[in-house]
Amino acid sequence: MAKNEREKYHSSFQFLWMDEPDTVNNIMLAFISMPYVMVLDPTVHLYYVPESPIEDLDATSIGNFLKNVKDGKMQAMGGTGFFQRLKRLFYDILVTVIEVWQSSRWLFLIMFGIPTAVISVVCYSLCCMDTVDDEVHSDDEDSDEEYRALVQEQQNVKPVEDKEDKDLPVAGHEKAE
Repeated sequence: MAKNEREKYHSSFQFLWMDEPDTVNNIMLAFISMPYVMVLDPTVHLYYVPESPIEDLDATSIGNFLKNVKDGKMQAMGGTGFFQRLKRLFYDILVTVIEVWQSSRWLFLIMFGIPTAVISVVCYSLCCMDTVDDEVHSDDEDSDEEYRALVQEQQNVKPVEDKEDKDLPVAGHEKAE
């Protein structure tokens, strides 16, 4: 179809054959099985997928699909909206985790297992620890009225003079005689 009807579709579409599904997976944010047919608008990151399965497609149905895409009758998917960006973030995280798992199981355990274990122990400790209260506080100790009374009492008390500094005679003492 790309060769036989080049004049009809070349101005609007470019045909591409890919052996690896990774690029298509990144565009669709899904894991697809090959073969697959889609139309991509790279300027706005929208893609179109035929409604019928690939096994049922022939040159005529693909031609109708391309005509519907060109006329705007097909539902576009993808884009650059907020939810699509959020979906891309989670997809990228998932793909990274899967790639790390497939490349090295030990690295995966170090990167994800140890932090998960530490966070689990911390959460368990915070949620299941018994609280220890060393001091017993009563509600009366912290009241403002008692504090004010204590301050006022300390202001009313006059300092006592030291009698040791003065030489007062004490009965039965040498100086007293």
